[in-house]
Amino acid sequence: KIKHLVSSCSLVVLLSLLTGCDNTDYKTRIQKENDDINPNGNRAICLAVGEIYKDMYPYTIHYLEGEINPKDRWDKIRQNNRLNLKLSLYAKEGLFTEELVGYDGDKPLYRYDLTDEGRKYLDKDWWGGTNFCFGKVVVEKILEIDHQLKNMPMVHFSYHMENVPNWIKNPEIYRLYKSHGSVQSMGEGKRLLTGLHYYSKKSDGTLRLRKSVSGFYIL
Repeated sequence: KIKHLVSSCSLVVLLSLLTGCDNTDYKTRIQKENDDINPNGNRAICLAVGEIYKDMYPYTIHYLEGEINPKDRWDKIRQNNRLNLKLSLYAKEGLFTEELVGYDGDKPLYRYDLTDEGRKYLDKDWWGGTNFCFGKVVVEKILEIDHQLKNMPMVHFSYHMENVPNWIKNPEIYRLYKSHGSVQSMGEGKRLLTGLHYYSKKSDGTLRLRKSVSGFYIL
């Protein structure tokens, strides 16, 4: 029995040497990392409205003439049309006021300003212009810990989002961000989302978060 026990222990040691020993409580760690950058639980995700800064309100839309370059994602005409659409849709959800102030030829000109409801979700940093933020990441389960890169564990996890406003459930809004599956999943009412945190191991053996994928700014 003693010989068998020694053999078993030797096998455990050998496996640890081959695979690396990682006893980190990643679920608690990842939750804390999310809570540290989002202490109020209201800015796990920020959706970009457009390049409208504080001193530009009230903001009156305009139109750009010309052809859209289909190969340029950031084509100015495309982006201006997209901004006008976003303002209109968010106004329908009560985040902006909307006032008809004139016409450019036969095209209506609308003036927009933030409502009290809109200011509840407004990103006060004004990063890139106007953004609406919401949500708190709640880690559900660690799905996989990937040690393929030496001293750089990648942790896959599932989570759900709390403090999600009703307006993100409007298909016309969440489809504006269709390249980001998490936004569409929330809009469609799916409970579980997936995230990924990358770490590097420092010389003293402690971990440093290098990158997290579980929300934040979405254009």
